[in-house]
Amino acid sequence: MTSEIEQLQASTLDALQHLQDAAAVDALEINILGRKGKLAALLSRIPTLPPAERAGIGTLASEVKQTLQLAFNGARGKFSGTNDHSHFDPTWPGVAPSIGHLHPVTAFVERSVQFFTTLGYAVADGPEVETAAYNFDKLNIPANHPARDLWDTYYLNPERDGILMRTHTSPVQLRYMETHKPPAYVVVPGRVFRHEATDASHDTNFSMLEGLAIDRDLHITDLIGTLKAFLQHTFGPVKMRIRPSYFPFVEPGIEVDMSCLICHGKGCSVCKQTGWLEMLGAGMVHPVVLKNMKVDPKKYSGFAFGIGVERMVMLLHGIPEVRLLLSGDQRFLEQFHY
Repeated sequence: MTSEIEQLQASTLDALQHLQDAAAVDALEINILGRKGKLAALLSRIPTLPPAERAGIGTLASEVKQTLQLAFNGARGKFSGTNDHSHFDPTWPGVAPSIGHLHPVTAFVERSVQFFTTLGYAVADGPEVETAAYNFDKLNIPANHPARDLWDTYYLNPERDGILMRTHTSPVQLRYMETHKPPAYVVVPGRVFRHEATDASHDTNFSMLEGLAIDRDLHITDLIGTLKAFLQHTFGPVKMRIRPSYFPFVEPGIEVDMSCLICHGKGCSVCKQTGWLEMLGAGMVHPVVLKNMKVDPKKYSGFAFGIGVERMVMLLHGIPEVRLLLSGDQRFLEQFHY
């Protein structure tokens, strides 16, 4: 019985190679696998076999039937009209492919960079993997400085110059000034990394847009005027206020607040009933940092600012959860078209 089933499979596969149309395939399939076909006839003899010969016959028959069924389907496909284009109407309009669009973070960065370039700023870039010297030391944050706790990060090789993922884009300021002389106006978009717990408004990596201006007779009023123009360009006619703050690489340092977009300064849960939203940090470049840039602080002054891009995007579009921006969820991203 086993040899007969195997011979039936071999002869059927050979016969399939010589068929000329789908009708012949259908006829052969009925003859072999039909209810009254040859395979069924062979299986009907199983009860007459000695018990020792019955073992494995059912399994073999099932495998052969599956193999032949696949072979019949494949042979039928060759004659199913795949070369017949009579159903195709060339006058029907085509189906346009879906076209992607910019991610909301990318779109915000591009618009912001365009704004600053119209003011005469250049665009710079730098490595995301940095040394502690550029990320901390040259920015007036020495190894024993408590402010390093504010910029905790991922160290890749602590023994080799403190190789780490940069915590801010400020190292690019130093690298840019190594090859440029004042006056210098530059913006630095890029991704930064922080070792901190994630929640609705914090993530382990996010985008920043940093700005640096170094020239003769720059004052904090120039900084405030620049940031006010940027915020109003981005959000419309909003109010701005300045608060003193501390950053090791600027002196004096300031925090920039903007009137709440939700309640328009009246007070709500978003702004914690204050009417103001904290937007970014900035200040006048510290003389120590200027010296590390090989810039004479007696001749030149400068200002710097750092913008958290995701926070801006969340306010601009009313997004309640920062992790949505990195989720890759197409349902979320399709809501934004740029």
